[in-house]
This record gives sequence, C-alpha cells and structure tokens, in this order.
Amino acid sequence: MAESVFEAVKQSITVREAAQMYGIEVNRSGMACCPFHDDKNPSMKLNEEYFYCFGCGATGDVIDFTARLYNLSPKEAAEKLAQDFGLAYDSQAPPRRRHVRQKSEAQKFKEDRDHAFRVLADYFHLLRKWETDYTPKTPEENPHPRFMEAIQKKDYVGYLLDFFLENSPEEQKLWIAEHQSEIAKLERRVKFMADKTTNRERLQEITAGIEQGIKELFESEKYMRYLSVMSKFHRYSVNNTMLIYMQRPDATLVAGFNKWKNQFERHVKKGEHGITIIAPTPYKKKIEEMKRDPDTHAPILDADGKAVMEEKEIEIPMFRPVKVFDVSQTDGKPLPELASSLSGTVPHYEAFMEALRRSAPVPIEFEPMAENMDGYFSSDQQRIAIREGMSEVQTVSAAVHEIAHSKLHNQKKIQIDNDQQYQEVELFEKPALFSNGRISHDDLPEGVYCYDLRGSDDDPGFPICVEERVVVNHAGSVILTAPLEFSEEGRLYFTDENGLNFNGGMLTLSQFLQEQKKDRRTEEVEAESISYAVCQYFGIQTGENSFGYIASWSKGKELKELRASLETINKTSCELINDIERHYKEICKERGIDLTAKQEPEQADIPQKALFLLNDATYLHIQPCDTGWDYTLYDKETMKELDGGQLDEPELSRSAAVRQICEGLELENPSIQDAPLSMIETLQDAACQQMQEQVSQQTAETAATQLPDAQEQSLDEYPMPDSEVSVSDMQEYGYLYDGMLPVTRERALELDAAGLTVYLLHEDNTESMVFDTEEIMEHGGLFGVEHEEWEQSPAFHEKVLERQERQMEREQAFLAHEGSCFAIYQVSRDDPQNVRFMNLDWLQSHNLAVDRNNYDMIYTAPLNGSGSAMEQLETLYEQFNLQKPVDFHSPSMSVSDIVAIKQDGKVSCHYCDSVGFTEIPGFLPDNPLKNAEMMLEDDYGMIDGIINNGPKERTVAQLEQLARNIPLVTADGQTVALRKLYNEKPVFVYFWLTWSDTAQAELPILEDLYKTYGHDVDFLIVCLDRDAHTRQKIAADWSYTMPLYFASMDSADTYNVYSVPMYYVIHQGGKILDIHKGGFNTRRLSYSLEEVKRN
Repeated sequence: MAESVFEAVKQSITVREAAQMYGIEVNRSGMACCPFHDDKNPSMKLNEEYFYCFGCGATGDVIDFTARLYNLSPKEAAEKLAQDFGLAYDSQAPPRRRHVRQKSEAQKFKEDRDHAFRVLADYFHLLRKWETDYTPKTPEENPHPRFMEAIQKKDYVGYLLDFFLENSPEEQKLWIAEHQSEIAKLERRVKFMADKTTNRERLQEITAGIEQGIKELFESEKYMRYLSVMSKFHRYSVNNTMLIYMQRPDATLVAGFNKWKNQFERHVKKGEHGITIIAPTPYKKKIEEMKRDPDTHAPILDADGKAVMEEKEIEIPMFRPVKVFDVSQTDGKPLPELASSLSGTVPHYEAFMEALRRSAPVPIEFEPMAENMDGYFSSDQQRIAIREGMSEVQTVSAAVHEIAHSKLHNQKKIQIDNDQQYQEVELFEKPALFSNGRISHDDLPEGVYCYDLRGSDDDPGFPICVEERVVVNHAGSVILTAPLEFSEEGRLYFTDENGLNFNGGMLTLSQFLQEQKKDRRTEEVEAESISYAVCQYFGIQTGENSFGYIASWSKGKELKELRASLETINKTSCELINDIERHYKEICKERGIDLTAKQEPEQADIPQKALFLLNDATYLHIQPCDTGWDYTLYDKETMKELDGGQLDEPELSRSAAVRQICEGLELENPSIQDAPLSMIETLQDAACQQMQEQVSQQTAETAATQLPDAQEQSLDEYPMPDSEVSVSDMQEYGYLYDGMLPVTRERALELDAAGLTVYLLHEDNTESMVFDTEEIMEHGGLFGVEHEEWEQSPAFHEKVLERQERQMEREQAFLAHEGSCFAIYQVSRDDPQNVRFMNLDWLQSHNLAVDRNNYDMIYTAPLNGSGSAMEQLETLYEQFNLQKPVDFHSPSMSVSDIVAIKQDGKVSCHYCDSVGFTEIPGFLPDNPLKNAEMMLEDDYGMIDGIINNGPKERTVAQLEQLARNIPLVTADGQTVALRKLYNEKPVFVYFWLTWSDTAQAELPILEDLYKTYGHDVDFLIVCLDRDAHTRQKIAADWSYTMPLYFASMDSADTYNVYSVPMYYVIHQGGKILDIHKGGFNTRRLSYSLEEVKRN
C-alpha cells in the first residue's frame, strides 16, 4: 500500500513548504541558504516543484530535498513527508488536507500594507519620470500617451501614499481589500516598464552594431558579400544595407509584412524572424512664422505695420526600428522577373554599351592599350578610354569602373583668387566650411557646393535649418564637396542629434579641398566597388581578384572615413544603376528589342508544349512525352479539368496531334487560337484546387472511416491569447516588445472582463494600461496582454487542456513530422491498472504490460540540439522537472512516463524507470495510420464488408514472398501472374466486391487517378465476386478504361484481404509501399502513386 506515497507527497507538498517545515528560512523571492554546502548568502532557489542551488548545483523535487537533508532513501523520505504533513497515502483513502502553520491576521495585514505601499511608490516614481521625459517641447506638439498617463494619475497616486502614512490601520485594511485588483495591475505595469527598452535605446544598440559591422567589414570575402547585398538594395542607406548584410547576407528582396501581403499577394511563413532595419517615421507639427514675399522673401506687413503671421506645417525627422522579411521567408504568388536582368555574356551588348555612353558624364572611346590596362579616365581631356579587343564582360566592367572615376574623382586644378579663411564645421556629419557672411556661389570652383543657413524668427543669428538660398534671417553659409538632398519643402532642419557642429579650426578653401581629396588607393577601391555592384545588379559576373587589398587599404582608417566611402559607393551605385536602367530601356524601345521575351534557344526540330483555345470555349494544353503527345482539356469559364489522355503516335506533328484530338471531341472545323503559355499554371492551379475541394467533400462524407490528415496537423504550439492576430502582425504594426502578446478588440474585452491587465499598443512602440472598457472601445489599434500574466491565467490553462481532446490527431502529427521531435505520454487520469509511478520490475511481477490504451499523450515539440536518443532523454528529464515549458501543465516527468523520440525518421519509445530509461518496442504501431483506422472501424462498426476473420495477419515480408505468383483473371478470361506485372512496372492492386457501397463510390475516383498515373503504374482493379454469372455481368457493364481483373478468395487470403475495399501499392520488383483497408484518402493514395512512379 505504501507505493502510492510518492503520488500523495508530490501532489500535496511543495519544496518551499517542506523547507520551511524543517527550519530553513525562505525569503519572499523563494531564495534560501543552501543546507548542502557552507552557504552564507542565499543561493538556493525553491519553487513549488523543484529546488536548485546556484552554488553547489544540488537539485531535485520535494522527495529528493528531504532525502538529501536527512540522508534517507527516496521511499523513507516520502514516508517522512507524509507523516510530518499528516497525509493519508493508502490507495483506498483520499489524501487529507495538508497541515501547515498559518500566519496571524496581523502578519497578513502588515505584508499586504507593505506590498501595496511599495507598488504605489514605485508607480509614483515612474509617473514623475514620464512627466519629465515626455513633456511636449512646444504647445502645438501632440502629448505622448505616457505623459498623459502621468498627468492623470500622479496626483491621485500621491494622495494614496499620503493616505497610507496618515490613516488608521482599519482604513488601510478596508482600502486594500477594495483595491486588490488595481494594486495587482499597477504592480504588473511597473514590472513591465522596468524590463522594457525604449525606441531610443534600441536605436542606440542597432547603431553600435552597425559601427562594429563596418569596422569588421573590410576583409576581402566579407566585403564582396556586402557589395552583392548592396547591389540588390541600392536604394537603401548604408546603415540599412549594413543591417541587412549582418542579419541575412543571402537576402535578395525585402519588404514589410503588410507589403508582402497587400502588394505582392504573398504571406510570411510561420515562425520566420524579421530583419531589423531603421525606418524614417517623421511627424508633422504646425508652427507660426512671418508670412514672406515669394520673390524677395521680405516679411509682409499689415496696415498697422506689423508682420503678418501664418501657420505652416513642418516635418520633423524621426526614426524607429521596424521588421522586414526576405522573399525566401515568404510563400504565395510568384514575383515578376526583372525585365532588365541580364545573364552571362551580356545579351544585347551593343544596346547596353550605348546605355553606358548615355550615362557617362564624358565621352567613351576605344583605343589600343597594353594588356595590363583595361582603361583610364583623363580629367585633362575629359574623356574615358577603353582597351580594344576585350571580351564583352571585361569591356562593360572597365567602362563602369571609369564612369565611376569620372563621376567621383573629376577634380581639375583649383585656382582660387582671394582665398580667405573659414571656420571648420560638420554639417550632418559631413566636413564643411562656415562663414557668418554670404558666400558668392559664382566664385566657387566646380565640384564645390554652397548653401545658406536660416535663423529663427526669435533669434535670427541662431541657425535652425539649411536651404539653397536664404534672403531674410540669414544665419551664415556653408561649403561642402558633396551635394545635400533636400526634402520637398526645400529645407533640412537641425536636430539635437544631427545638425551643425563647430570644430574650432580655420581653413582656406584650397586647404579644405586638398584635405578632402582622396588618395589614389581610395579612389580605386570606390571605383572598383561601384563597378562590381553595378555589374552584380545587371547579372554580369565579373572577376573578384581586384579586392585582395581591401583589408590593407582599410587598416588604420577611422570609422568616419570608412563610412564616408561606403556612402559614396552606395549613392553613386544607386545613381548609376538608375541611369543605366532608364537609358537601356529607352534604347531597347528605339531598336525594337523585347525585354520581356525569354532568351530561349531555337529548337525547330523539337516539338514544344503549347496552349490553344478551341471554339472560344475549351483550353487544350498539349506537350510531348516519351510515347507521343500528352494533352489536357479545361473549361474556359470554370477552368475545370474536363478530360485528358495520350496519343501514342510520336511521329505525329503537333498540329496533326491537335487535329486528331479535335476529331476525337467531334469538333468539325474548330476555331483554334493560340493562348499564352503563362495561362497553363493558372489552369493547373484551378484544377488542383477543385480536386482538393472534391477530396475535402468526399472526406467529409466518409469522416467516420477516415482519420484527419496527419500532414495537416502540427506539433503542440504555444497557446496564443488570440488566434486572429500574430506577433508578426504586432511587429508590422510598430510594437516590438517581445514580452507582450497581441489581441484584437473583441478578445481584449473578454480578457479585461476575466480580470487580466490589457494594454493599448501604440505604433511608436509604446503602450498604456487600460483602466476602463471605454478606452478599449475608443482605441483604433492593437491591444496586448503580458506573457507572464497570460501564462498564469485560467484561460491559458484551458487552452493547454484542450490538447488532450485531440489525442489521435496529435499523435499522427508527431509521427508524420519531418524533423526530429519528441512526445511525452503519462498514465491516464483514471489509471484503470493502478500503475502510475510503478517501475518495470513491479509491472512484470504483476503480469502487466505497458499498454498504449492506458496512456494519454501530454506534450509534443521539436527536439533541440543533437545527440543520441539516450542523451536527449536525459536532457528532457531534466527539462521537464526543472525548467518545464510554460504550456506544460502536467506533473513533472516521473516513473511510468513514456517518452517517444523521433530521429532520422525512426521512432523509439522509452519507459521512465526507477533508474534511467528502458526502450519499449511496440508501444506505438509500426503502421500507425493503418492500425488507427482499423481501430476506428472496430470501435464504430464501420467496416464496409467482412469476408472472414481469418488467421493472424502475415507480415509485409511474408506477403511479398507468398504473393509473387498469385493468379489474376482478366475480363476476357486470360490468366496473368502478378509477379510478371510488377517486374515490368509498379502496380496498384484494388480488391472490391459489388455489394460494397464504398467501393462503388470509389471506382470513379480511381478512374481519374488511372488517367493520371496509368501510363507509369499498372492498375489492377480486382473483383472478388465468385459467381460466374455475376462476373460476366460485371465485365459486360464495365464502363471504365482501367483494366478489370477477377481473383479467387484463396488469392485474396494470400494478401490478407479480410475486409473490402482494400488496396496495395507495390514498387517495381515486388516491394510493398502502402497498404490500406476501408475507404481511402485520395491525397494519401496520390502521394503513394507519385512515390512509386518517381522511384
């Protein structure tokens, strides 16, 4: 009777209660000084089900703790715990309520009061911080949600803090009792905000990562990959190109979650992680300034001589991290191919070279040169020269290289009269010169750019933005060697992080230009990088030898200089790609070159597939095959597949084959029009979808004898609070904190009513807590609940328990899963054999076997990491005792549990014994689909026709040996040996009887499958009716094209045919691939036929 003491103890006593019972002091957070080593500071964590010491590594459950504390065996420790806590562990008596020391009312009140005061104080300090950090900078600025929360709540929370300090204990106790829910919400709010990083902090982390990536980039191999990425994303900034390269260097096309869905009709695959980039999120605000004359920019005055004021809307630059996904992370509609994509040897070479000439700022000429020189750019002659006689690829690469030089390094000899000194500054992190006065643009040399600074109306000498020209409120001028890119309003505003910074030095313009001039190696790196990126974009594969000195060139250079070169390469590549692409399309249009046409080799002698429209009503898809022509007919309106077949006449031309098909359709003088080949895929998809709908309908009609498709099931997944919205949706919305789970408005109302804390999620990656349901109704975006609170809620537990109602589907999902995975089985709750916590020796002594019907599947998940089955079992045992997943709501793994491991397609089942695990063969069936189907049929009496009970079924190997020569009789009375058939090609054998309704319903489906696979697989439709007259009538009425056979009952017995319908799929050579009894699943049968056809 004492064996079940383990169950009684584990279910009734927590580790923490046992520790306190035996004199160990446990603090509020569950930490205590470890009794198993000399521990002066608390290092042992005690949870409800396990303990763990961070100092000595001691760990285990409540029985292990007690056994180790008193040096007892596990059984002695369990009995001691039961005795000390007054537990009844006789299997006939229910466990008694455990007795623990109760806290006094005064102790409880003190703890509740201290807890409430601490929560209110923490929240008060948080509100004060928000009031300071999020105060609007101008009266017109929209207040931040956190600022509003601070304004609304701070005074009230301060009042409550005073209340606790001044009022009587009775009043405090009454207030605490009435506001327990509110205190809990505030505590979660404070804890949540303490763990959450702000957008600015995340941007700082990302920027630091970018800078480190740039420093590590300039190694030849890494640099090549970076340029390949940049060529695909040439319209992205250096920062975002670098981020894409660092996170997913194989990316080819990225877009946001909604853009893939709405613009490209594709969806992000489940479980994919997004690529973080920095997106501009400017906000607009209204300001009031003096109205100015559009020509003179002078202020406009009213009748009283006062300046007329006007309200203007300006755009303030802001940025935040967002998630994008590569095309490889999506599924859906195929993307259109780039019309400008070239390959290998540069098709339309002359047109492409002309596009390069039009894109170059100087003429391109060809001339003889030494073999070690491909070309050069002459700034004196203002021309580009390319060596004659090179290959097309070499010529294009050299031309792009020299065009880059002509754009970037075209500096003529500088002569400046009256070269005065200017102040050294940085303008938007670019080196520049500054003057308080105006600088004449006409006096500046070529390649130098001058801009004016505008001062504010309050202080005209304080610059607030930069413009091309400023007439009124001029606050100075700046000189740069690279142009600025302005917004639509023609201004760039300064911000706290980015604007105008004075360096304190003085330089003349000639000194400044000399400093900005790049050394020859830098010029070559930039030109060659641009050439490589541009050629990569257009699909021209160039050599990679010229990048060997990248690492040595970058050594010793500062981050600012490296970034400047990358920005130059990025910007110039983008401009050049856009120019070449635009000119190339113009030239091709002028010369009549069709860029959409595929470059396919002409094969006049080889017949090709085609699509025709017959009599404007029927599509005919025809293509060559080994024996002649294969064709399919589709209805034009419904796109339904009408018919199909093969013409075994390879000598026919395509036109003759089309005419013969039309004759077979009894079409006289049909109208035959060419249809685009691109339509074929649409027709095939539509036909496939219609077939799937037909299969679904048939499956629904025969649901009693069909199992759910295992391939459509998945392993146990995390129970989300709302299935209508995903974490990817939340990230695309703009909220990125991973401690929050998204919900819709309807679900938010339900969870709020259930007592969970609901948050309003905002697109700027902030949130605000809901205090009233009206806030939910007024909010137009997403809502959220915290991970931790959701996992502790009854709703989460209910979703976990729902899994237990889907035992068979989940087991199929586990067995059909393609990767490595595991499943945990525990003795069912009613435990009819009373075997829970019993080891294998005990089962053997009581003549009991491990029976699958006595177990429930508790949990399934993929296996993490590698290792043998035994190594994985030890890892799982530790995990499901010490670090259980949040959605595992069953007892810890213990004796009598079974763990099924699937690795490399093989399943092994292991019994958790007193010491280690023992493998249990046969716990799960070898053919789970067949056995499960038969189990359903036996349970519900759904076998269509019972022939006889027969002896015990033979194994597959015995079937393959015995059935080699079973005789089959054709409809015209000839005898055929099965062995002769399967030695020539794969065979599908279908046994049936005329009185089987299921078989009669399946014959038309088999006829469709025969039209698809009959050329590659022999179909044997074998009738088992014995009566000769019946056989004659069946043969006379047979309306199908698939061949009919008859067999004796002895032949059926050889193949274990004890119920009908039943089929076998047999490989060429006699190896059995698939066996099925009862009504079949069309998708499964099609898969088996496809498998034997392919192999």
